[in-house]
Amino acid sequence: MMLTIIVHSFWITGLALLLAALSYHHYQATQLGHRLRQQLGEPSFQIVFYLSLVLVGIGLTGTSATIWEMSLWAVLTVVATAGGARQAVLHLGNRE
Repeated sequence: MMLTIIVHSFWITGLALLLAALSYHHYQATQLGHRLRQQLGEPSFQIVFYLSLVLVGIGLTGTSATIWEMSLWAVLTVVATAGGARQAVLHLGNRE
C-alpha cells in the first residue's frame, strides 16, 4: 500500500511541476512581451520540462501492469534523462 502511494507520487509530482513551469513561463512571456514558444525554448523551462518527464516516467513505470508497458515508460524515462542532462550541460557551458 505504502509503495503504491510513493510510486503514484512520482508521476503526480512530475505533472504538477510541469504545470507550474508552464504557468510561470506563460506569465514571464506575457510580462516580457515574448511569444510563449520563445519562452519555452529557454533553458530554465527545458531543464524543468525534462525533470518532470523523468518523474512521470518513473511513476508510470512503477504503476505499469505489463512488461511492454513498463518498457515503454522506462524508455521515455531514459530519453528524458538524456535530454535533461544535455540541456543542463548546454546551459552550464553557456554560463562560463
